[in-house]
Amino acid sequence: MNAVIYARYSSDNQREESIEGQLRECMEYCSRNGMTVIKEYIDRALSAKTDNRPDFQRMIKDSAKGLFDVVVVWKLDRFARNRYDSAHYKAVLKKNGVRVISAKENIADGPEGIILESMLEGMAEYYSAELSVKVIRGHTENALKCKYNGGTPTFGFIIDANKQYQPDPVRAPIVLDIFKMYDTGSTMKEIVDHLNGLGVTTVRGKVADLNFISGILHNRKYIGEYKYRDIVVPDGIPALVPTDLFERVQSQMQKNKKAPARHKAEDDYLLTTKLFCGSCKAMMVGESGRSSSKGRVYHYYRCVNSKKKKICTAKHRSVRKEPLERAVVDSVMRNIMDDAFVEYFTDQALALQGQESSELPALRRQLADTEKAIDNLLNAIQAGAFNASVKRRLDEMEETKEKLELSIVKEEMKKPQFTREQIQFYILQFRKVDINTLEGRRRLIDSFVNSVVVYDDSILVTFNYKEGAEQITFDQIERSDLSSLARPEASEIA
Repeated sequence: MNAVIYARYSSDNQREESIEGQLRECMEYCSRNGMTVIKEYIDRALSAKTDNRPDFQRMIKDSAKGLFDVVVVWKLDRFARNRYDSAHYKAVLKKNGVRVISAKENIADGPEGIILESMLEGMAEYYSAELSVKVIRGHTENALKCKYNGGTPTFGFIIDANKQYQPDPVRAPIVLDIFKMYDTGSTMKEIVDHLNGLGVTTVRGKVADLNFISGILHNRKYIGEYKYRDIVVPDGIPALVPTDLFERVQSQMQKNKKAPARHKAEDDYLLTTKLFCGSCKAMMVGESGRSSSKGRVYHYYRCVNSKKKKICTAKHRSVRKEPLERAVVDSVMRNIMDDAFVEYFTDQALALQGQESSELPALRRQLADTEKAIDNLLNAIQAGAFNASVKRRLDEMEETKEKLELSIVKEEMKKPQFTREQIQFYILQFRKVDINTLEGRRRLIDSFVNSVVVYDDSILVTFNYKEGAEQITFDQIERSDLSSLARPEASEIA
């Protein structure tokens, strides 16, 4: 697991030496938990109350390159002291597959922060219900004409001035090469390595990975098929790949799907950075191995201290992935189905909004003062006190008013205020999450689980709210026992 360290000290009561202390403790944390530090980002004499920090912004930008998995900070106040900024940037990092970890604090974040992160990510979900009819109507008209409907453009195409798909002269040949390589026996991993060697990136500028290749190989747009909801138009856009080549690739992928998996995406281990050994307190990370006797692939979590230093004495140094994650997800769902839980989370989010310091009150006071000053000038003009100086002053105040109104709108967009109904609507959507899908399980764990600790006879699931924890014995895990949870013996793994 690759990590970067973010360190910061403010100019008020800290010194340069505090940076070295932060770096040392973060380095020790990474070493204990098997993380490889690839870079350090440092902001000196800058407050976390603002996001105008050069190295901080550089780190956020670099997260899109897919070079690191976690950001390690000494304490979470090094990352941000403003909860809205914290939630916003954590959401950005999360979208790029990066998590924030504190080296000194066991609790990853308070419940309010988690609520905000989830709410900010889920805003579109709330408003989509209200806007969907209008949006779908407009998109349907575009679809009937095979026009681009927004979103990230498909790799290999460009969108012309009339919103029509056209072959990208640079990327379209790459798409054809990808299909040809797979058709001639190359694995997805080999194709990824080939593209990365050429410096090919996705439309968003990220390095190519297995999901990127799989998405291309399954996309019927490349044989000219335009699709939007129930509208399918064969030959609606230019084809980049011959139909016979596309169908051969689909057939080959179906065969490979039935064969043992040759790769496992790292982020499929949903408890990564949240799972800890109850004996030595070290992090447990995802691994896989193949049984030499049966040829079956096993996925499990293993204590990092049992890998390199081999100093862990826990009974369960390795634990099977599937039954463990299932037990955690079931525990989350039990809470979500509790109406008292929903009320608690709603109250916490509303309380946070009331407590959160914001620039809005100050901006609104300035606007009120400015409007009052404008009224006074207008009254003076009506009374006959009109001259060049008054005119210039009025123009200045009108300009100030426009700037303040714009600033208020920007601040309201940056730090939205949710109603009780909006918050409850969002939380209740979790009751509809399909726990049989990977994305559904990931969403539940990311939003509600703070940590999971594996002890000899039980696991302790700690949630992101006050006094939120559940002890689950191995015997209580449905259809699982100690033998099914344990990793297979080393002799069974090739």
